[in-house]
Parts: sequence; C-alpha cells; structure tokens
Amino acid sequence: MPRDITTAVLANTDLGAGNWLLEFGAPEMAAGMRPAQFFMIGIPGSATILRRPYSVCGLPGTFDDRPHGTVQVLYKVVGQGTRLLASLAPGARITVLGPLGNGFNEPDDAETTPVLVAGGIGSAPFPAWISKLKDRFPPPLMFYGAAGADDLVLADWFAERTELQTATDDGSAGTHGLVTEPLSRALDRERDRKLKLYACGPEPMLQAVGKIAGERGLTCELSLEAHMACGFGVCLGCVVPVRRDGDEVGYDRVCLEGPVMDARCLAW
Repeated sequence: MPRDITTAVLANTDLGAGNWLLEFGAPEMAAGMRPAQFFMIGIPGSATILRRPYSVCGLPGTFDDRPHGTVQVLYKVVGQGTRLLASLAPGARITVLGPLGNGFNEPDDAETTPVLVAGGIGSAPFPAWISKLKDRFPPPLMFYGAAGADDLVLADWFAERTELQTATDDGSAGTHGLVTEPLSRALDRERDRKLKLYACGPEPMLQAVGKIAGERGLTCELSLEAHMACGFGVCLGCVVPVRRDGDEVGYDRVCLEGPVMDARCLAW
C-alpha cells in the first residue's frame, strides 16, 4: 500500500558526470518494496509543482555501509526538477509517495541465470535487484551501456557482483558501440543455459532487447521510463501500446500496470 510521507534527505552524493545518489529514511515503505518499483518525489516550496518518478536503487541491505531503514535513489541531472534535487543538502525536506507500480519478478526456476541489461541511468533498479537475487540464483550476467565511461555509474559495484560487460558510444570503456552487441553475442554462446532477461534504459534499447529476447525464445521483463504527473493511474500521461487478444492493441499505464512489463506484451 503506497504511503505519502515527508522526510529528510540523509545524503545526496555526487557520483560525477551529473549522476547523484539520494538517500532518505523510509523504513515502512522499504519493508514491502520490490526492486524496480518507484517513488514520486517532490520538494516542498520549490518551483516544481509536480513530483517526479524515481526508481528505487537501494533497499535496506543493498549497500552494506548504509544505515538501517534507508533507501537510495539514483538519478541524473537533466532538467529543472533534477537540478533542484541535486541542490539539496542533508536535512532538506522532501515529499515521497510510494512504493508505486510493479517490480521485477524472480525467475521461476532456481537454475535460471538472470541477464541484466542497463542503458545509462537505467542501471538504477539493478543494485536492489542483484541483492535480492543473491545466493538464490546463479550470479547474473550484466550488460551495461552508456554514452561514455563516466556514465557507467556504480560499475565497480556491479563488477563485484555480476559477470559484467560494458559498452560505450565513444569507446572509452568496453565495447565501442551499442550494449545490444555484446548481449547478442553472449546469448548466442549461452543457448544451453536457462536465462531470463531484465532491462531498463532508453526506449530504443528496450525495443531492441525485447526483439533479441523474442528471437531466442527468452522471457524478458522491461522496466519502462515515462513522464507522469501522478504516479497512480489517474492522469493517463504515461500510457504505452500493448497487445490484447488477437490483433487488438490497447493501452496500459506505466505507473500502474508497469513500470515492469513483459516485452512480448508491448505493441512497439
């Protein structure tokens, strides 16, 4: 059940290249939250009237050195709302509505290897997800793409916990090109393994990952990103086309039916 609280910023860490990690206390929210669910976060008294959606990055236990009952949100400064968020010092007050939406679903089989695909700030939901999967499933394969090396946020953390491969547009780290290139090669090598894909990032990347998974008969969950005003299904500003029975196409809300959706259901 979502809660609406006002709480204090505990930390707001500059990770470089416009990437930040926000931390606040929300033990009751965190208790029932699933990786890839999200918050709507606002700044009281600021020039931004509407709250913004942010995926949960860390839940209690995700980052070993963080205080009990805290959660973390990874974000990138791209506009007025995120610039204001980055300006907040510890002690500043924020409003938080959550948890919202549907999170990732575990593989049905304990022998299935999770395959994680992140594009840029789309890495945000994966720390909490990796921590939840730990010791119950094989170590994940992770494919992380970004514009350049500076945008491979938390790459060292991921490398310690996954079989990580990176790709960058400028060639400054990993494969020079799209993250779907090493992903495709790896899936072709691993045809005898049970795999399930999870992806979060820009829509073109999600479309490509869904197509790659479909061609190989693999289940793929996509965590979608969308602009939204409310976060709970009222404004209808975040709808995406989905397949219904037969050839019928309808619309689902990223905030309510998503943000996690089966790639096979999307009518892209």
